[in-house]
Amino acid sequence: MKTRTKSRITRLERAFERYLTWVVLFGALATGVIATVTGARGLISNVSSDTTPLTLLTDAALPPEASGGTAQIVDGAFETAFVTLSHLTPLTTFLIALGTVVGIVTTLIVSTAIALLCWKLLKRRPFDRSVSWMAYAVGSVLLIGTILGQGFGGLGRMMAASELNPDGLDGFWPLTTPLDLAPAFVGIALLMVATAFEAGRRLQRDTEGLV
Repeated sequence: MKTRTKSRITRLERAFERYLTWVVLFGALATGVIATVTGARGLISNVSSDTTPLTLLTDAALPPEASGGTAQIVDGAFETAFVTLSHLTPLTTFLIALGTVVGIVTTLIVSTAIALLCWKLLKRRPFDRSVSWMAYAVGSVLLIGTILGQGFGGLGRMMAASELNPDGLDGFWPLTTPLDLAPAFVGIALLMVATAFEAGRRLQRDTEGLV
């Protein structure tokens, strides 16, 4: 009786694992397609209309209306502002667009690789050599794509801020840019996971050779 119950639980666990793997697979594909289509449409729209929507850093004080209630604001400021710009220099527009393209390509590659990894897991080949190389590729793409994408985009935002200021360097818009390096750290973690996959693959190969 205990053996049957344990076997049934094991089958349910495997079925649930396969279900979750399928969910991640389709979720990764959907994320890649949606991000690519949305990003490409936005990029084409911006280029054709000569307008560029940006999020720029700022340090503007809050208006008096912000503390009109019973509570009192001790300190506060606007840290970012979403603006739509036109008449930017070609170089600034190119750098911002290049950063967007790098981000789109990075998302598409990572999503595709995750879907392929899930497919390998469904085929019960988690320690296939291609899996470890895939993880290496995804980690490298995330790391390099994040640095390049945010580097190009950040430089373009700084140049846009300088073009908004009357004298370039000093003005309402500081020559700084928001950065999110979390994907780069995820890439580093994936490189470590890839190393573990490769070690597992070698261990599996050595174990099969002993049998």
